Amino acid sequence: MLWGSKRDPLYVVLPITLAYVAIFVSGVVGNVSTCIVIARNRHMHTATNYYLFSLAISDLLLLVAGMPPEMYHIWSNYPYVFGETFCILTGFASETSTNATLLTITAFTVERYVAICHPFFSHTLSKLSRAVKLIVLIWLLALSLAIPQVIQVGLVYAVDAKGEVISEEYKMCGLKKMVIPYSFEVSTLLFFLAPMTVIVVLYILIALRLRRSTVVNQRQRPHHRDSRRSTTGNPTSTKRVVKMLVAVVVAFFICWAPFHFQRLYSIYAFEGDNTSSGNLMIYKIITYISGLLYYLSTTVNPFLYNIMSLKFREAFKSTLAKCIGGSKKQRTELGGSSGGGGGGGSLCPGRFNYSVLSHRLAIFHN
Repeated sequence: MLWGSKRDPLYVVLPITLAYVAIFVSGVVGNVSTCIVIARNRHMHTATNYYLFSLAISDLLLLVAGMPPEMYHIWSNYPYVFGETFCILTGFASETSTNATLLTITAFTVERYVAICHPFFSHTLSKLSRAVKLIVLIWLLALSLAIPQVIQVGLVYAVDAKGEVISEEYKMCGLKKMVIPYSFEVSTLLFFLAPMTVIVVLYILIALRLRRSTVVNQRQRPHHRDSRRSTTGNPTSTKRVVKMLVAVVVAFFICWAPFHFQRLYSIYAFEGDNTSSGNLMIYKIITYISGLLYYLSTTVNPFLYNIMSLKFREAFKSTLAKCIGGSKKQRTELGGSSGGGGGGGSLCPGRFNYSVLSHRLAIFHN
């Protein structure tokens, strides 16, 4: 049977499970913190932070839609026990969140480019109302463009030579039938190659602009002995920003390239019933690597786009101080007793309950 064992060896399963748990906890904490900080601080209500808020929501959906069922799948490859409806819904939620994440990152990059390279236009293009409309459009596009992939997903059964189902024991959630030709190739083009190209080009233009600003300020400095230096005129600051831009591009490629490669590999590598043990092993390794990096992107985004920002760090410290101060005050008023969850007017969030959804696309052969 080409389905293989129900579970890989423990020396493979345990490290991946631990890595998934670490990614899940750090991703949820990081993205929830991002949402709270932006929502609770009025001065953080800017167009840029609205994009970051949308990015945090899509990353959270990506985590909760895919990771719990995938961790179950790691320990039990088959049978799929959640039913076809759940399989379709998880695929739809994960595909939508993936699309929304990549579109939001691209929109955020464009907004950053306009703010740095065309500051006179940024006041009109970066209005809150315009940002909100664009974010709504992004999610509508993400929902719409997820449909072509989702309608091809369902329960896949092992069948005999006559096409009859062998047993209910052998069923998985994956690509049931290729209904729309080249749909996944188009998805790779729209949600990886195109955003990657846009991000690289715009960040190169941003780096060049910052470099020119630094050179101009250095030339003017002997004539203007003003102790106040602009951020773009400080070589150290400029170098730090450029390094962050490079980190964004590298992280984007590392996190998303294996995911799209795995999907295309699953389509083309098994043409002509090329189901040799070596080919299946390569596919399994690629699937594990792409899965880890796929979810790792949800923890990288808050760090790169928020934690490295001084303004965000200050807002986070302020919110945390208010949260701790509010909790101490509440305990004092209650005579030292502690309540469960976040209540009243506390700035601390209560318990977050998420629906358990799944994400991954996999192709299984009889």
